[in-house]
Amino acid sequence: MSVEAHRPWRRLIKIDENTYKGECDSEHAQARVYGGHVLAQATAAAYFTAPEGFYIHSIHCYFVRGGEEDEDITFKIGAVNDDFKLMPKYPGTNLPHPDTLVSEVQGRHESILNGNDMRNMRGIETPRMAPSIDLRPTDIDLFLNGDSGRTTKQYLWMRYKNHVDPKDHLMHHGTIVYMSDMGLAATGSLCYDWKRFKLVTSLDHSAWFHDYEFNVNDWILYEQEVVSASTHRSLIQGRLWTIDGRLIMSTTQEALIYRAKQ
Repeated sequence: MSVEAHRPWRRLIKIDENTYKGECDSEHAQARVYGGHVLAQATAAAYFTAPEGFYIHSIHCYFVRGGEEDEDITFKIGAVNDDFKLMPKYPGTNLPHPDTLVSEVQGRHESILNGNDMRNMRGIETPRMAPSIDLRPTDIDLFLNGDSGRTTKQYLWMRYKNHVDPKDHLMHHGTIVYMSDMGLAATGSLCYDWKRFKLVTSLDHSAWFHDYEFNVNDWILYEQEVVSASTHRSLIQGRLWTIDGRLIMSTTQEALIYRAKQ
């Protein structure tokens, strides 16, 4: 059979603006649907609903059950937010500017001077773990003390203290990866109403670049949120933004968290 005789994989039928139906590329239904066929059709459906100029960045899939080749597959496309832009909204507009905030180091020091027990404080100690990072939480009290598990999201301003040549892209890209581990595990502890912690540590770390032109010596906003927590584990998602609202990177991390004996 010639190549032209084969049915193309992109056999998509538009149902509505956000829904497509995909037909199998095989004319002889004998087994399960080929996974690459599902991925390719999902990619095409996403492109059909995306604004002009948007291109694929990454694709992730879990195959839970095998599909039947004689059954159509429905693809429903969801936007990140209600105005159907395929980019999340920059959260920094309504947050305090980093120049008006105290650093994590200063906030911790002032809390101790006010009589608070350092052993009860949360969050990473930057002088011990990453002294080259200037870290300024938008809510220093939440960062250090939590709020009895009511809040699962926080924002951190940060910048790299050591000068990096603006033309050295390798150094900027490597440094933003270095900075991307900052605070995620600590954010994972926000949903636990515990006074002290025996262990707060990361189990994995993933990062996706969305922009390659940025300066790590400028202020960068790190948006962090716990999306799931159970059995001493928290799953945290993060987004790093330039101060003018460009999304640099997305991250995910799973943290292992244990309570200290009182």
